[in-house]
Amino acid sequence: MDRAELLTVEHTFWINKPGISMLVLSPSFPMPRDWEKKGWSERREAVVVVRPDGAEIGATAQINMTHLSIRGPVNPRDCWRITVWLTDRTEDDVPVGSKILISQEIRDALLPNDAV
Repeated sequence: MDRAELLTVEHTFWINKPGISMLVLSPSFPMPRDWEKKGWSERREAVVVVRPDGAEIGATAQINMTHLSIRGPVNPRDCWRITVWLTDRTEDDVPVGSKILISQEIRDALLPNDAV
């Protein structure tokens, strides 16, 4: 399966609470137009992490619609972002500068040319 780059990790945030362990990756993405018509609100996908040293490891990404609390006048569309979490990797596994590769089909759905 052909893989395409989804993102280069700029920042990570580790969440570890009872019943929840995940590595939240930054950056997030704007919601593509007609996202809600695709029927996606949450999705799990196999990804490949390419670390800055060139090492590759597999991981499971959870791709979500995430609501941000933004104060002040804002376009309601800007309050929703697409976020990516890794559910089976830690900050040590995915240093800043790592590239996240995903299937071309999913990458195109997440980052179409009409994303706003």
